[in-house]
Amino acid sequence: MSLNVESIRADFPALQDKKARYIYMDNACVTLRPQAVIDAMNAYYTSHPSCHRRSVHKFGRQTTSKYEEAKRSVRDFIRAEDADEIIFTRNATESINLVANEFPFSDGDSILTSDLEHNSNYIPWLVAAKTRGLKHKIFSLSDDLSFDRDKFVKQLQTGVKLVSVVHTSHVTGVTLPLKEIIELSHDHGAFVLVDAAQSVAHKPIDVQALDVDFLAFSFHKMLGPSGMGCLYAKKKHLQAMHPFVVGGETVDDVSYNSFVLTKIPERFEAGLQNYAGACGVTAAIDYLRQVKLENIQAHVADLNQYITDAIGGLDKIRLIGPADSAARSGIINFAVEGMDAGELSILLDQTSNIMVRSGVHCCHAGYKRYRLPESVRVSLYLYNTRDEADTLIQTIKQIVEHF
Repeated sequence: MSLNVESIRADFPALQDKKARYIYMDNACVTLRPQAVIDAMNAYYTSHPSCHRRSVHKFGRQTTSKYEEAKRSVRDFIRAEDADEIIFTRNATESINLVANEFPFSDGDSILTSDLEHNSNYIPWLVAAKTRGLKHKIFSLSDDLSFDRDKFVKQLQTGVKLVSVVHTSHVTGVTLPLKEIIELSHDHGAFVLVDAAQSVAHKPIDVQALDVDFLAFSFHKMLGPSGMGCLYAKKKHLQAMHPFVVGGETVDDVSYNSFVLTKIPERFEAGLQNYAGACGVTAAIDYLRQVKLENIQAHVADLNQYITDAIGGLDKIRLIGPADSAARSGIINFAVEGMDAGELSILLDQTSNIMVRSGVHCCHAGYKRYRLPESVRVSLYLYNTRDEADTLIQTIKQIVEHF
C-alpha cells in the first residue's frame, strides 16, 4: 500500500498556504503536526484544563484518563510490556540525562558511545565522567560512517557498563544494526541505552524483541507536540534509580526530615505535567498507526533515492555518509565545494521556499573527528512529494552551476 500523499498533506495546516507553497524538509529537527494533534491538544485547554491524579473532580478525572491513555498508547507503539515502564520527559535529551544522572553506576564504570552521536548523547556522559567518576569511551565508525562491528567489539572487550548509542544517525541517516549491538553488549555484560529520536517515526520498534534496556525519543519528531519526550526503561532499572527532579507528584508522604517516594513511574515525573502534550501524543500515535510506519518508510526511501540519483553525482557535491540512498533512511546531508552551508540553506529558502537545516547539526565532535565540512541536511517525511523533490533538485543544480 502506497501513501496518498495529497490526502495526507490536507491534514497539515502549515502546508495549506497555496500561494507560498512551502517545501518543508527539516523533519529530522521537528516534524509538522496534523490538525488531529492540534485539536487534541486544544481539547485539553477547552474541555478539561486540570491536573491529573491530584484532583478528583470531573476535569481532573478526564485529565487523568487522557494522561494514562497516552502512556498506554506509547507502550503499545514501542511494544513495551508495561505502561509503568514509560516515563514522560521534555525530550530525548532529558531522557538521556535522567539515566546519566541516576543510573546506579560505580566509580570507574565505563560508558561507550559511537564517535558520531548527537550532542545530547555526548554531553551528559562528559559531565557524568567529571561528576560521577565514570569513563567515557568511544568506538569509531567505518570510513563511510556506517557501523564497524570489529571496532565496536574491540571497545566492548575493554570493559563497559553501559553502551549509549544512536539508532538512526541524524547526520548520515544510517541505521545501526541495533539487535546485533544489543546482543553483543549483553554478552559482554553491558546494558544498552538507545537514542531512537530519528528512528521511532520511521520504522517499527519492539523494545521487548530487541531486549533494549533504555530507549529515548522525542514526540516532536513524530508529528507530536514539542516539550514532550519519553524514556522507556526496563522496570528493574527504574527500581534501581532515583529521580533527579523531586517535588509534587513524586512522593506519597513527607515530614520535616524525610519523604517517601511514590511508585514508578510517577516518582520520575515531578510537578504539573504537559497534559495537552500528552493528549497530542495519543493523537500523533493514532495518526502514525493509521498511515503505517512501513508505508512512510517506503515513501521516504523512494524520495531519497530519487533526489540522490539526481544530485549525488554533481560536481562540487559531497554527500555525508554512504553514497547508497538505501543506507541513509530519509536524510540527504551534503556540502557544496566552495560554498557556505548557511548561505546555501538561505538561498533554498528565499528562492524556492525550501526549508532545510545547515551547520554541524549538533554533532560538533563528530564533525571535527571526521573533518566534515558544515553541511546542508535535507530530511524527508510522509508529506513530501516528487514535485517538491523536483523543485529541490532544480534549485540545487542552478545554485551549483552559478557558483
